[in-house]
Amino acid sequence: MLIVSVGLKTMKLRIENIIFAVLVCALFPSAFSLIKTSLPHIIPFFADPYLADFDNWLHFGVDPWRIAYKVSDYLPHEFIILSYTLVWGIQALFFPIFLAAADGDGARVRQYLILYVVAWVGIGNIGALAGMSAGPVYYDRLLGGDRFAELTQALQETGVTQSAIGIIQQNLWEIYQEQSQSIVSGLSAFPSVHVSVTVVTALYMFERSKWLFAPAAVFYLSVLFISVFSGYHYAIDGYFSTAVIVGLWAWMRRATDVEKQGVF
Repeated sequence: MLIVSVGLKTMKLRIENIIFAVLVCALFPSAFSLIKTSLPHIIPFFADPYLADFDNWLHFGVDPWRIAYKVSDYLPHEFIILSYTLVWGIQALFFPIFLAAADGDGARVRQYLILYVVAWVGIGNIGALAGMSAGPVYYDRLLGGDRFAELTQALQETGVTQSAIGIIQQNLWEIYQEQSQSIVSGLSAFPSVHVSVTVVTALYMFERSKWLFAPAAVFYLSVLFISVFSGYHYAIDGYFSTAVIVGLWAWMRRATDVEKQGVF
């Protein structure tokens, strides 16, 4: 009877966690978008020239999008675009539900929920406010000139402009110009939420099974690549997001190990 009682209590707690996670996933995108679309009205875009110049310097005098296009001839474009849109969207929005439903380790669930919130709010809202930038694809529209004119041409020639990514980019620009609100909208390049959320998922996959390291790495690299290839981001946007999430993950793991050693 005791075993049955404990089992029912555990199941009840799991169901409650799943319901809570569903509610969070339903409300979170709207709240995030509301804040994100408001950011340029709090602090106007100012960091694009600095990020573009630093990106160029960091890659030895070459804009990273040019490197991405040289590599792209050897990569499956459709798979990578799908990773950046549909696959990323599913894992980004429903990761908390998966944790609540499939992971019985309460400590690990809490750690990854913290990382998830940091990836969205810490990086996507607070970090974005500290480095307000629109990204290469919007650079010339905001500042004038032709700094990224060749990127615009490359996006058209490769069909990115006509793809789901290009349509989303145009919609985001129109929403920004109209100063309106929409779910999953808002312009901000630095740091990259796409990459930060992907790092959280990739780290979780790796921690659960070493056999998942390869697919986790492929997924991460695909998102990092297409974020630059599509003109959404400067490369430094993804590098910074990766460093923050991996650094916080490592610190939390070390703190947990120290706590366990203290107990025993």
